[in-house]
Amino acid sequence: MRTAGIFMVIGGVVIIVVYIVYKLLEAIVLIPSEVKIAVALIVVGGLLMLASMIKERISDSKDESFQGVKS
Repeated sequence: MRTAGIFMVIGGVVIIVVYIVYKLLEAIVLIPSEVKIAVALIVVGGLLMLASMIKERISDSKDESFQGVKS
């Protein structure tokens, strides 16, 4: 029963996301080119910062030593 519930939730989320993306793609036609470029730069910059933080966190976690902690 839990699996069916999870699939229903995921299915509902997918439908909502697809609908939102469809509506956004419809609205993009009305947006000026300058705004499209600005939004693209913000998104790409944010993704680069996120990737940089994840990479830094992974490299820092390799150097951590947990002495006295049983694994």
